[in-house]
Amino acid sequence: MTITSVTLAWAGSTGVSNNDGREYTATYRVETDSYLDQTKTIIDFFKGNTSFDGLALPYLDSSYQFGNDSDIVALCDSITPKRAAESQQHWTVEFHYKTPQQEEDETGETEAGGSSNNPLQWRTTCEISFVEYSRPVSTATYRGGMTNGLIEPGDEYAVVNSAMTVLDPPLERAAMKVLFRFGKYRHRYPNSAKNAFRAVNDKPFKIRVRDPDLLDEDGDPAHTDRALDLSFEPFQCQISSVNAALVQKNNATVWQLSAEMLADYEFGYRVDVLDRGLSAKAGDGDPDGMGGFFSPSDAVTGRPKERRLLDAKGVPITEPVLFDGNGQPLALGADPVYITWSVYPETDFADFKDFLPIHGG
Repeated sequence: MTITSVTLAWAGSTGVSNNDGREYTATYRVETDSYLDQTKTIIDFFKGNTSFDGLALPYLDSSYQFGNDSDIVALCDSITPKRAAESQQHWTVEFHYKTPQQEEDETGETEAGGSSNNPLQWRTTCEISFVEYSRPVSTATYRGGMTNGLIEPGDEYAVVNSAMTVLDPPLERAAMKVLFRFGKYRHRYPNSAKNAFRAVNDKPFKIRVRDPDLLDEDGDPAHTDRALDLSFEPFQCQISSVNAALVQKNNATVWQLSAEMLADYEFGYRVDVLDRGLSAKAGDGDPDGMGGFFSPSDAVTGRPKERRLLDAKGVPITEPVLFDGNGQPLALGADPVYITWSVYPETDFADFKDFLPIHGG
């Protein structure tokens, strides 16, 4: 599924000039080779290509160039594909441009406590809030009620019924994440932001926000400039967003950056999946369920190397049982096994110093 044609579409172009600056729209006609192509296909195409059959293509943050028009100060801030009403494979794609917004002059505080008209010298701002979410419960503390004697009250164990079968669907519980919002002006848009979305820290790191005007509990000068000084363990934090706007601040064009980081102190961002299933591993040397073991001669080309588990009557089970980490049913009363997975990309948060107040290496 690909883009087969891109042309200028003169109809629908607009422009406006007022006290807030200048804005434009430019439209392009796009044809795809399949009706299954949707808006993401169109957007990804313009994100990844700067030309097509000799025609220069716009992209996010590109300056306004359309026909004989040119305004190098106005930058593209949105791409809006719309499918043509009379066709499944033809689209009109609208690009919106605007000049940086001129904000009122102001004086900001530096990390050293001084005043400056240069926004690049202003200290980082920080907001903290809490976000509640629900998550499945795979392990909990057993408090009583079973008579099989396999687990003791007070033990942490997989959530099972008295037959030691995992509950499906699982229980759910409320959990909490801490949301940090950081703001900073920078002279350029950080290239590292492209690697930040949903990224999880793979190394410990510290954040530090300074403010020399801190007061102690008595309202006196605190004699410290560390307004926020926190340490985080690996896999504890995730970047949820990095936003940027090109603005005019005190007659200077700068990038206004804001970043959001979630910290999950309780569970982190690696996933421990309970080892369970309906079919056991049936490789060389594994139990065959009839008192023997599989051998290489038992292998059949194209057949999965697994053995469907049966109940006492020889009927395939329909509810998953706990496994031992080696693809075999767990012995009754043995501790459940969890397999650790990484769901999100993991990286060193030291790479994100342009929009996070990372302290140290």
